[in-house]
Amino acid sequence: MKNRTPADLVVAPRVDAVEVEAIIEDRLLARPRASVDREQLQHHLREALKLLHVDMEDENIRDTPRRWAESLVTMTSGYDYTDLKKLTTLFRKACSTADERCQNLVVIGGTYKTLCAHHILPFFGHFIVGYIPEAMIIGASKIPRIVEVHMRRLQSQEHLAHDVADTIERILEPRGIAVWMGGVHLCMVMRGVEQESSFMETNVLRGEFRSDERTRQEFMSIVSRRGQKG
Repeated sequence: MKNRTPADLVVAPRVDAVEVEAIIEDRLLARPRASVDREQLQHHLREALKLLHVDMEDENIRDTPRRWAESLVTMTSGYDYTDLKKLTTLFRKACSTADERCQNLVVIGGTYKTLCAHHILPFFGHFIVGYIPEAMIIGASKIPRIVEVHMRRLQSQEHLAHDVADTIERILEPRGIAVWMGGVHLCMVMRGVEQESSFMETNVLRGEFRSDERTRQEFMSIVSRRGQKG
């Protein structure tokens, strides 16, 4: 990969300063979603419950369509930010120039929770992201923000891992990117095979993580030590 200056990496359209601050400070995905018609959503959710023969006069159920609607609005707020070019611009505001001597592996981990695209049931677990800088590094707290943007959509674990890798790769253009995710899927616990101990792992390896065995093994050893504890 040819050498690039920070200016080469940050060429992007103007973005509202408030929006930049909001996503960096983790308020973006919590903002009200004016584009969602909550009354219509509540109506259809109420009708769905009726079709399931749920007693809508039950005092515990009476307000469920509203609560259900609000939780769905929050858990799908990532659909308001599907423009990868715009996300790249937003998150590059939180980047800085990497020291030219910085050739080391950067590893950041955390937790995620999302809704299964097939059954609208939760799955959740831990993630570990590793990257090898080329010219830019990003604040450690911003990796979980990137994960959050993508987890607030209907997802599969495989797509979620690739979405996170795609976004980080576009923002940083690193020499290598790796994403590990381990999760428990309630669609496997509460239906289907109904296995409470079911667990799924997903790896995405690109660049030097694919081409260099030593780098790959270093990352996987971290996953073995940290990911399995989660």
